[in-house]
Amino acid sequence: KRICILGSGLLLQVVLFDLDGTLLPMDHKEFISEYLKELSRAVVSVVEPDYFARALRGSIGATIADRSPELTNAEVFWAAFRAHMENRTELIKPLFEQFYTEDFHKLGRMTRPCSEARASVEAMLKKGKRIVLATNPLFPLSAIRDRMAWAGVDDLPWELVTSYEDMHFCKPNPEYYLEIVRKLKVEPGECLMVGNDTREDLVAKNIGMPAYLATDCLIGGTEEAANADGHGSLSNLTDWCSLHLNWRSGS
Repeated sequence: KRICILGSGLLLQVVLFDLDGTLLPMDHKEFISEYLKELSRAVVSVVEPDYFARALRGSIGATIADRSPELTNAEVFWAAFRAHMENRTELIKPLFEQFYTEDFHKLGRMTRPCSEARASVEAMLKKGKRIVLATNPLFPLSAIRDRMAWAGVDDLPWELVTSYEDMHFCKPNPEYYLEIVRKLKVEPGECLMVGNDTREDLVAKNIGMPAYLATDCLIGGTEEAANADGHGSLSNLTDWCSLHLNWRSGS
């Protein structure tokens, strides 16, 4: 018997997929460490690497903490970064752009694509669902597109890809998920969040959005994972949805 966990009998309309560790298997800590090392090297002509890394982490932290609906994440990040770098900011910006254009794609060596990623997204498309690439919007769109290509899902018809140029909130703020549903003009209960991070992805439940936790590259403890509406391998997502979600009539 099908168990509908969507509120008020709502039908599933939209599936939100996290990227890093969900559609794109990786060791998150190792990837971030290598990313910081490579980006620091790209700006070494302007700023000492250790100071730059601290400033970057601080600016990212400020972006995550900000809850201003008036400023995009990019605007918040660069304002915080400028407070650390002052007049060196304008020298660093073109080096950032050059890094993302010429060198960021090389970090694909830190990841491993899996066939389950594309198969899971395509299964949702075949069911008539709208799809969102719901990665934490702390990167420029170009870097997100590179990571989507590593995962083998960049050519799929994503209705929305959350990037730091367009979003005003980050995970784990509930406002991040509210901004997505407002953009798509749907109710939280008509969506499903699929992610691998118990802190960042399960917060979707705070606004009434069901969540499936992909445990292949789990971030967080197994006790927290139990708070998800469903959890297991990404390859099990479609079967779980068939058993527990309210699909469109006739699907």
